[in-house]
Amino acid sequence: MSAKRRALLLLPWAWIGPVRECGARPSNSPEEPAVRSFVLQFLRAFEDLDLPRFIDCFADDATAFYPVPEPPARVDGKPAIRARFESVFAAIRRGAPGGPPYHRLVAEDLAVQMAGRDSAVVTFHLRNAQRIARRTLVVRRDGERWLIVHLHASNVPLDAG
Repeated sequence: MSAKRRALLLLPWAWIGPVRECGARPSNSPEEPAVRSFVLQFLRAFEDLDLPRFIDCFADDATAFYPVPEPPARVDGKPAIRARFESVFAAIRRGAPGGPPYHRLVAEDLAVQMAGRDSAVVTFHLRNAQRIARRTLVVRRDGERWLIVHLHASNVPLDAG
């Protein structure tokens, strides 16, 4: 597959608009604002294609499922996740050479479901003219930090109904 075609296929990771929440759901948990802040920092690192800061958001034992065209098998461990995102970031950077931020992410319908004081499930959508990108993060507190222990990413074409 040509580098240009691969870059176009990877565009489901790239979106237009500032890092922000729209349609966020309220929560009564005292931990929930810290989780939201963490997710927005994660998305900002992705916008800037700042790989060290981005990967620092993952736990060492994290797992991930990527959207098509990436291979469908689960990716296990921070080093493997980093390797996969190195190619994603390189493709986005080639398609948007201007410098940080390389693209904009808008976390629509951001929902934080606390699973006790030290873990949460976070869901949101990223939308563009062709598709809705569905994202789920499972996060856990590690001391004073929140870390991603699982990322699940899938995309649905807007014409899929």
